[in-house]
Amino acid sequence: MKLRYHYLLALLFAFVISVARGDQGSGDQYGKVLSPRKIPGIGACQAVAVVGDHLFATGRGEFYVLDISDAENPVLTGQLSELGGQTRQIFIQESIAYVTARQDGLWLIDISDPARPVIISHYDTVEMATGIWVSGPVAFVATRQYGVEIIDVSNPAAPRHLSMLNTGEAQSCWARDGYLYIGDWAPQKLLVADVRNPREPVIVGEAELDGYGDGGCLRGNYCFAATGHHSRAESREAGYGKGHGLEIYDVSEVANPRLVSGVKFPPSYQITNDMWTARVSGNHCVVADTWNGVFVVDIEKIETPEIIARAVLPLRSEGKDAVPDPVGGIAPGDGVIYAAGIFTGLYVISAPGIVQPEIQEADKALSIPPAAKTAAPDEKFLVHRPEGQVRNVTIVGDVAWTACGAAGIQAIALGESMKPLSVTRGKGEVFHVAVSGDRLYAAENKAGLAVYQIGSDYELTEISRLVDGGRSIKQVACPPPGRFALFHGGTSQASIADLKDLAEPKIVLRDSQVGLFYGDQLLPEKMADRFLVAYWHRSGPAWYDVSGDVPVAIGNTPDESLYSFADGVCLYQEKLLMVKRGKLHLLEPGEMRNVATIPSIAVPKVHFRGRPTTDGKTLALSRRPDQVVQLFDISDIEKPKLLKSYQLEGHPGACGFWNGRLVIPAGYQGLLMER
Repeated sequence: MKLRYHYLLALLFAFVISVARGDQGSGDQYGKVLSPRKIPGIGACQAVAVVGDHLFATGRGEFYVLDISDAENPVLTGQLSELGGQTRQIFIQESIAYVTARQDGLWLIDISDPARPVIISHYDTVEMATGIWVSGPVAFVATRQYGVEIIDVSNPAAPRHLSMLNTGEAQSCWARDGYLYIGDWAPQKLLVADVRNPREPVIVGEAELDGYGDGGCLRGNYCFAATGHHSRAESREAGYGKGHGLEIYDVSEVANPRLVSGVKFPPSYQITNDMWTARVSGNHCVVADTWNGVFVVDIEKIETPEIIARAVLPLRSEGKDAVPDPVGGIAPGDGVIYAAGIFTGLYVISAPGIVQPEIQEADKALSIPPAAKTAAPDEKFLVHRPEGQVRNVTIVGDVAWTACGAAGIQAIALGESMKPLSVTRGKGEVFHVAVSGDRLYAAENKAGLAVYQIGSDYELTEISRLVDGGRSIKQVACPPPGRFALFHGGTSQASIADLKDLAEPKIVLRDSQVGLFYGDQLLPEKMADRFLVAYWHRSGPAWYDVSGDVPVAIGNTPDESLYSFADGVCLYQEKLLMVKRGKLHLLEPGEMRNVATIPSIAVPKVHFRGRPTTDGKTLALSRRPDQVVQLFDISDIEKPKLLKSYQLEGHPGACGFWNGRLVIPAGYQGLLMER
């Protein structure tokens, strides 16, 4: 409560603002009105960064380089179109641009010749790569609910996983002298972590924000944190949309951030493209507040900051519901602000006498200590650790077919040795595999959906490939007879491909619903010899009838409750077993009743959570964000009993079973099998 009182005191220096949702405010209420001007030749834009006479921008998989020797009139000089995903943030260190791309991980780009940017490498992050900061040989990638992934980039051509820092929902991060600051989104916190040993990061301090956390920056002893969405009011109604603003903390005591002051921006609530960040420019702090636009805050008197100017981007559409284009990222220049318009492009905002280029403060580059000597054999698991991230396992007989990211597809002999029988690199990072008869289907990221013939020696021969317009394919289900393959690409689209003619595979159905695809959300099997199933976290299981020549989406088992990104579905005795809200639900094929009306299975003091798999007697719940796998005895499904729980180093995908033993695809920890 003490921090709440400090913040309320700081609000005495803020402006009185309208309560109406989405109110854009008047010009004089927020200082001088600044006018954006679109830069020609640049498409939808998400992030920008300025280094010397060059401006770097990215969005929708594109990377741009512009000459800004004339700050008011940037000129496009270089472009790269091979990036995937929703490119989100940029960090420039020396001659390398580090670009996060959400579901498509991290890109490293050589910009030593700004006119000809070249991809150096791509790194398969544990989850959606959102925020980015680099300190010497160490990159920090905010991966939302998975926390911050710490990566060794000392060899840019071959980045390597070092560790994970668990947080609530890390959206952005920034660092100096071995301490990492994190905008923790829904938990509404500013976190501080000691990362001087990047192999063993630890959170050492935190402060409550009066809004959802995201981007920020450091200047001297102060940390500037941009916030958004809802405030910490006593009720949801009182705080609805009122979390937008800038909060300034004294971080001279790193482990004890102390609120100094803050200002508030107009109330607003838009659940999409919701991000915000701050950049210090001389005696001013420039803040991007997406739908609210760009604000300039005078911070010369740090105890009493004042909003002195504002810019709102042009409308992204026409009509009565037209709203301004939300701002993705910002970069102060010489008398200008460069702003990324998420839908409409890149803008220059003239602000002479107000804005100057951001000066990056000195940062003591981190060093990476040697890895610990080889540990004793794991007492619980046999381990096979390839060089990539083991994301998925499909067990056929005594062979585990594994999707190993950059290490490709590996056939592993299950037994006491866990030796590879074959290794197939594929044409892209392999996220998921499915087996039907003597064919293997692989989701190979941007390289598409590949179909392989399995040889007698377990070697794979490619016989077909479907590239979905550059969309990243993350998971595939193709049960016998193997004609229709259900796959998901990007963050929220499911598709069905007809593989009857492997010479010309074609997409015959597409579906987009509410909610993101996190992890294993496709049912591997076919239900009732008729349905393929995709589990949408917000919309519930979707049923696709593939009994005829043309697949048909027949509807969902509706579910309007809050969702968990860790839950999912599996097949259990011809029914769909769904994990939701701490309970188990058994659904008949094609079930259309609302989940709230379907009887559930619950156990006192047990909260069922995770992606389920079962061998009929044992239920495994894999909680990838929490790095936990739990096992339950379900010999009586109405009375599940907890058998054991494993806390892992890696991030587990959907598990498998072999001769009664649990098999876990555990990310960078490798493929694990119970001893």
